[in-house]
Amino acid sequence: MGFYGIFHRALRDLIRPPVLRDVLVTGIPMILVWLGIGWIFWDKLLGLTTWLISWMPFSVVKADGALFILFFVWALAVLVSYAFLTAMIAPIFFRKTQRGYYYYSFAVLVGFAVFWAWFILGNWQTFTSAIANKLLVWLPFQTVAEGSAWLLNFYVFYSLYILSLYLVLAFFRKEFLLTIQETEYPEFVSEETEIKTRHSYVALRDAFVFLILTVLFFPLLLVPIVNVLIQLFLWAWLYRDANFRGTCALFCTKEEFDHLKHHRFMIWSMAFFASTLNFIPIISIFTPFFAQLLTFHWIMSEKKEKTIIGVQPKAENPQERLNGKS
Repeated sequence: MGFYGIFHRALRDLIRPPVLRDVLVTGIPMILVWLGIGWIFWDKLLGLTTWLISWMPFSVVKADGALFILFFVWALAVLVSYAFLTAMIAPIFFRKTQRGYYYYSFAVLVGFAVFWAWFILGNWQTFTSAIANKLLVWLPFQTVAEGSAWLLNFYVFYSLYILSLYLVLAFFRKEFLLTIQETEYPEFVSEETEIKTRHSYVALRDAFVFLILTVLFFPLLLVPIVNVLIQLFLWAWLYRDANFRGTCALFCTKEEFDHLKHHRFMIWSMAFFASTLNFIPIISIFTPFFAQLLTFHWIMSEKKEKTIIGVQPKAENPQERLNGKS
């Protein structure tokens, strides 16, 4: 199965009622939890980020502020475009099929995200010049620094929200994946193939490394473009190994696990692709689950197509075939 097939199956399963229920029951309460934590610790973190930004040259702060503003303009444009289009066509086309509405929402949000990103990048010099060289220079340095610090605060709490979803899914993945396996791959029974992959250790280790790298790279989060690449790498770091090991712990044999773990390019590619969805409004709440489903369908498709070393059908002995006929 190609990447498109894996993507399509992962998206289809993500909007199944039982799976969608698990996603919303996990994601929405977690949003409320982090809103509460943010309310309590916002001012303390704001003091730290403001102090850090005060050491940066004004030119860097301007460029970073322009990038943050453009990001929120982009996110707002995506949401407004989606809301307008949905208000126009949803009452006509989605009266009878709720499932089609979910496909539509994902496709339209991604489509508008790509379109507005392309539009902003195509006019990058115009936008950045208008914001950084006109709007932000009119404001005092303290105002620009505090604005950038506020946006940096938002990023920190958002990253911790993604991390919390990752940890919940890492340790409660079995019920989530068995719901899909029983429907899509009933021929593979989890209880008969469980192996040790050090999944729990790896999930906690990667979460810890994620936090450490976030702290170490914190000053670089003020550098335009570099901060986006760092975010993408850190989220991919979370997804790539734990999702793979967690799925193999349930559905792979030892031989299959040893073979598949060498497919690092595919594992990292799925992790990076899923990580890009963390930037898209609304869809980001589903991203950790989608990343897990991508890995799950890749592994199960490898098993189903019998391309893993050690699971090919056993060659039939010609003498046994003749004896069977006789």
